[in-house]
Amino acid sequence: MDLKDLQNIVSKFIDDRDWRKFQTVRDIAMSASVESNELLELFLWDRNHDNEILNDKKLLKMVMNETSDVLFACLSMADHLNFDLERAFLEKMDELNKRYDINNVKGKNVKIPSPEHLNQEDR
Repeated sequence: MDLKDLQNIVSKFIDDRDWRKFQTVRDIAMSASVESNELLELFLWDRNHDNEILNDKKLLKMVMNETSDVLFACLSMADHLNFDLERAFLEKMDELNKRYDINNVKGKNVKIPSPEHLNQEDR
């Protein structure tokens, strides 16, 4: 199964419930943000290390559910705007590989602005 298959599952889920008429790009983007924050909320005030989370079956299940909700929103956006999320992701990874060249960033905690953020006044 690939991303397009997952996108088709999401599309069918939405269409079977006749929910498409309620969805806008703004709504889907807000949903992605809300779901991302629900994932983040699981770790609020929590200092668990990764291996502790892996051993906490209940917390791990909650992380899996919230992560899936984020993915659902991303797949919904791709479906709504009719773009190939897999291709978009691979293009983004290509950009990140160039921007964060291994020889320049390996072992360093750095943030390099994307070209889009540098040229926001062009919008």
